[in-house]
Amino acid sequence: MGSRKPLTDDEGEVRELTEEDFARGIPFDQLPEDEQRILRGIMEENAARKKVSVQLPQDVVEKMQATGEGWELRVEEAVRQWLVRQGKRRRVAS
Repeated sequence: MGSRKPLTDDEGEVRELTEEDFARGIPFDQLPEDEQRILRGIMEENAARKKVSVQLPQDVVEKMQATGEGWELRVEEAVRQWLVRQGKRRRVAS
């Protein structure tokens, strides 16, 4: 096990998988039930999402990425908060 390469690098990028990596894999239904539930939840959450491309200034992206893992979710939360504020402004203006 000591000679086996880690699957990800320091930035979390997954390296190219080898035949040995695939040989060590196990079928989904053989995973522990709690892990299956977690993975099903992730798959369902991702299915309810729509991938979009938005160009942001480089400094904004770098500052968000500097906040660490999960920065994309923090961008999502910032957009949600903005939408709430916009909704409140529209109700006041009506």
